[in-house]
Amino acid sequence: MVGTVVAAIIVVSAAYVLTDGFHLQSKSTELNLIPAQSYYSIPGGQYNAITFVAHTTSVVTGTFTNTLGVVVYLLDPAQIKALNHNGTVGAYNWSSGPIANLTVYNLHANVPEGPWSVVFLNPNQFNTTVVGFYTAIQLKST
Repeated sequence: MVGTVVAAIIVVSAAYVLTDGFHLQSKSTELNLIPAQSYYSIPGGQYNAITFVAHTTSVVTGTFTNTLGVVVYLLDPAQIKALNHNGTVGAYNWSSGPIANLTVYNLHANVPEGPWSVVFLNPNQFNTTVVGFYTAIQLKST
């Protein structure tokens, strides 16, 4: 009996040492891409992009408003490269379509596994728009 207890203590101790201690691994399913209560000022014809990697099928969510209208896109690396080269969005995986000025928009875009960019594009060529985030823009595993 004492030998069994001693053997069990040795096995548990060895496991503790070999695994660098017992840790509870937090497997967060949410990643904040843009914090709540933040603002983006986007000059005419320009965009802001948030790049991330979805490790599983996910969704991008959040709530924002804008002063002069924006279009939100979900672009893969080739599409963001084309945007940088051409200055316009051709192909895209998801789009909000034009969002009217002073609209409160509830973002909800499905995201396949892989590298992505959420792009806030100001289609107004002449005026700066401001995007204000009521809630965080988050990547959530589904």
